[in-house]
Amino acid sequence: MRWVRDLHGKTVIAMAGVAAAIGLLTAVLIIGLGLFNVSARQGHWPGVTWAMHSTFENSVAFRAPPESEVPDDLDTPDMVALGAGHYKSACMDCHGAPGVPRSATVQQMLPEPPSLALVSDHWSVPEMHWIIHNGIKMSGMPGWPAERTDDVWPLVAFLRAQKGMTPETWDAMVDEADGGCAVCHGPDGVSQNAQVPRLDILSEEYIAQSLAAYRDGTRDSGIMYEVMSQRPGGSVDRLARTFADVSPEGGAAEPSQLAEQGRALAFAEGGSQSVPACRACHGPWPAPINPAFPSLAGQHAPYLEQQLKLWREGNRGGGRAAELMFKAARDLTDAEIAALSAYYAERAPAKLSETKD
Repeated sequence: MRWVRDLHGKTVIAMAGVAAAIGLLTAVLIIGLGLFNVSARQGHWPGVTWAMHSTFENSVAFRAPPESEVPDDLDTPDMVALGAGHYKSACMDCHGAPGVPRSATVQQMLPEPPSLALVSDHWSVPEMHWIIHNGIKMSGMPGWPAERTDDVWPLVAFLRAQKGMTPETWDAMVDEADGGCAVCHGPDGVSQNAQVPRLDILSEEYIAQSLAAYRDGTRDSGIMYEVMSQRPGGSVDRLARTFADVSPEGGAAEPSQLAEQGRALAFAEGGSQSVPACRACHGPWPAPINPAFPSLAGQHAPYLEQQLKLWREGNRGGGRAAELMFKAARDLTDAEIAALSAYYAERAPAKLSETKD
């Protein structure tokens, strides 16, 4: 019966060869001759939409980050407001907004970009983060325009808050200067959002080099890269002058115990070898300081904490002194970062050489 087994084996091989030939011929006909209709007007063959969407859902669920990476302040008003500003700039044209319908042309895309009013009912917080950061192949959904993942969270926060949001609430969030810098940074750069830096304390030189770094990608931020990609080439110097000309106002806060710990670190009084004297570059200092460095006096503590952690992790760039800050921040603990941020946030808002202890 050995010849039967040999015959059976040869039959299987022959059938496999025929199947491969048919598959190759089919590929030639569909791909090479253009028989597959790619028209968005025709829709997919039966079952294709289900197969693709099931693959999409399972792929996202498999790759989404763990719940432990979701920030504790995700649903705060400041996070939601920052996400709303970016949504208006980068997402609204395809997905609409409260009171803003998707256009007729957008609704003819295949797949059609969905309204995101109820997106939080279908996707978990980590899944939304993964989709926004990575995008979706062959769907028109782009990936995030930066490697950083932390500045995706404000957009996730806004998508969660969008459920049930009225058009009036949406308009109030994004009505400053019709989508200009004031939407996030406030009038004259005096931001009231703790997630967004105030610009009135910064020098013209520092603002200009920061904007240039966002534009060329040496300072990584999906939010700011999107903003600068829409600005004309000559706008950097004009914007820098506009915000630098504003005189900071406001007084110092009552010093907290955490800020006192931060002061000792900023003045290098604690005997720590890991933290250099921050005040030598950021004030307060008795002599004029290089305007290429940013003033930190009166800057928002949450923003400062975020930036120091980016420096520590090697994910923050931009400016000629970047290497100096990598070295200064690489050994900072979370507690030291919180203390330093509290100290500078409680100072009276001031330009660099006017900073007072």
